[in-house]
Amino acid sequence: MGGRKQSPAGGGTRRGERVDILLGKFDRDGTIPVTAAGRRIQIEGGIPTETVRVAIQGQGNHWRGRIVAVLDRAPERTTPTCPVVDLCGGCEWQHLNQAGQLQHKAAILRRLLSARRLPTRIDDIVPMPDPWRYRVRAQIALGSHAGFRELRSKRIVRLTACPVVHPLIDRLLEQINRLLKLGDLPDFGGKLILHAQVVGPEDDRRLQLLLDGPAAIQAAGIPLEEIARLLGRLRGVDSVADRDLQGAIRPLIGDLFAPVDVAGRAYFLPAGSFFQSNLQLLPELLGRVSRLAALSGSEEVVDLYAGIGLFGLALSDQAGHVTAIEIDPLAIEAARRTARAWVRANVELIAAPAEDAIAGLTRVDRVIVDPPRTGLDQRVIETLIAREPAAIIYVSCNPATFARDASAFVRGGYAIEHLSLFDFYPQTVHVEVVAKLVRSTSG
Repeated sequence: MGGRKQSPAGGGTRRGERVDILLGKFDRDGTIPVTAAGRRIQIEGGIPTETVRVAIQGQGNHWRGRIVAVLDRAPERTTPTCPVVDLCGGCEWQHLNQAGQLQHKAAILRRLLSARRLPTRIDDIVPMPDPWRYRVRAQIALGSHAGFRELRSKRIVRLTACPVVHPLIDRLLEQINRLLKLGDLPDFGGKLILHAQVVGPEDDRRLQLLLDGPAAIQAAGIPLEEIARLLGRLRGVDSVADRDLQGAIRPLIGDLFAPVDVAGRAYFLPAGSFFQSNLQLLPELLGRVSRLAALSGSEEVVDLYAGIGLFGLALSDQAGHVTAIEIDPLAIEAARRTARAWVRANVELIAAPAEDAIAGLTRVDRVIVDPPRTGLDQRVIETLIAREPAAIIYVSCNPATFARDASAFVRGGYAIEHLSLFDFYPQTVHVEVVAKLVRSTSG
């Protein structure tokens, strides 16, 4: 991984200089680190084994290489579908075909596991049948126009269509840009974020909207109720809520809680709470977690970082008792509504930080964890190891923190029995990892 063109003696790489580079392996963020003229440079838009010509940009310890020509193409290179892919910060891997994306996601996961001296076997890789139009969540920035943020910038990419979002979100982008062009909505300076979530039954999907940016609304001088009225009249919109200056979420139009069908069952989802961004692969993920849990009907199941109770409620008809723990009180209220609708009397819901609530549990047979990208709190890992559940099902959206946490469990007496990769986020470096850790019989 070195520059083929030598930089001027004593001066290092000049800003804007062009060099030819043979690309090595992907880093965990989907870029490729190289060394040229003594500088570490992150290359975006490249593929391992390619030879590319890059323009060097940056300063200090932060240098990036912008590809201006691909001199020797990798077989998995393809033409990106989106015309603004180089500007938008959303899809860093559209230049790889689907098979290439899966290959390199698996390779990144294996390297992260190997670095922790963990087994690198991946039992299976679950692809998307169609790697487009899958995202059911989006954060839309509103300024003089509506769209997504530019890569490493607060500037807004003007969009009326995006190839990875659900068609309802595409339609929403088009309608909001029309309102901004006509002057019905003011310029919010990019400081108002509209969270859009697809909800409803499979045959009648709708949009749940959340306005996030109370200061921007006040500065724009338009009544909040008028914004809600305009958005509520848009085609496909089911409800509108807002987050106030204190962080509280309140309904403006429609109900704060909306049902969303997953695998033939309706879960309640409140505006602003976390939910998976891919509804198409979610039923298969739920089925995998259920099979890995291998419940007989008497087990005590703990669902940590439970959100709206996605996994715990799905397993409640197979378990003796389920305890779902989630810090977001609105998500817990949604889970409570779902449990009532499903008539689940064996589900206990606790609104508290996982590291606090788990310390009070006595019997734990199975644990489902689906933490944020930062992974598990060390206190959670230590408490789980001390409780000695027979199995831990770990669902992760960050292979790096999964590998870190799995290493801690292995040191604590567990072994990885199963490891799968679910391609929840095509066109990006991101992936969902599903693992089963069991008490080791050795030693």
